[in-house]
Amino acid sequence: MRHYSFKPAGVAVVGIALALPLFCSLGVWQLNRAAEKRALQAQLASQSGEPPLRLDAPNADIEPPRYRRVAVKGEYDAGRQFLLDNQIHGGKAGYHVLTPLRLEAADLAVLVNRGWIPAGPDRRRLPDLPIQMSAVELTGVVERFPAVGLKLEGAEVPAPGWPATVQVPEREALERRLGYRLLPYQVLLDQGAAEGYARDWKPANVDPDKSTGYAFQWFSFAAIALGLFLRHGFRAGAAQDPDVCR
Repeated sequence: MRHYSFKPAGVAVVGIALALPLFCSLGVWQLNRAAEKRALQAQLASQSGEPPLRLDAPNADIEPPRYRRVAVKGEYDAGRQFLLDNQIHGGKAGYHVLTPLRLEAADLAVLVNRGWIPAGPDRRRLPDLPIQMSAVELTGVVERFPAVGLKLEGAEVPAPGWPATVQVPEREALERRLGYRLLPYQVLLDQGAAEGYARDWKPANVDPDKSTGYAFQWFSFAAIALGLFLRHGFRAGAAQDPDVCR
């Protein structure tokens, strides 16, 4: 009869020692991401029914929670606006219009994201950004400045002239260009508000089911790797003569 012994190849041992912890850690990371997204969904649901938080002085320096609806009164700095480049809407390239709103009775401003505007065929000719009423009272949602995984050197520096295009908005660089202080976040202008462009605000990457699916994939890879390691690790030996064993 045949007998089996567990003698995995050295390469297989090294491979499973590297692959199994990696796949499991990635699965756990995705489960944690799913939990964070569920918490963020709960936060969004709890804040949607609350009245807007006023950003006027003296509480302007207090940073509201992400996705908190706020109300703010001030004056648009129409002559100094930023165009956040490389923004896609409906499959087309364009810009997000970031307009400084200088708060009433406070030496501060907040960038109001007034929505998406398409880029023209000649990227050297920037769109006009007219504002009919500079003194406004508006409502919107607090959001972080967008970030990128890999930032090129100088991407945070606005281009010369106004409006100024910028690849990666960073508070300090924008403040240096404007000459006054900014709050450390942007306000996404409500869809029904005037003086805005295309707006379809959706929270980014808030889908816990997707992260749970990714976690299942990583754990499946771990199980497959372990199964293959065990299957190929057992080797059949030669049949033995019963008389020899006596």
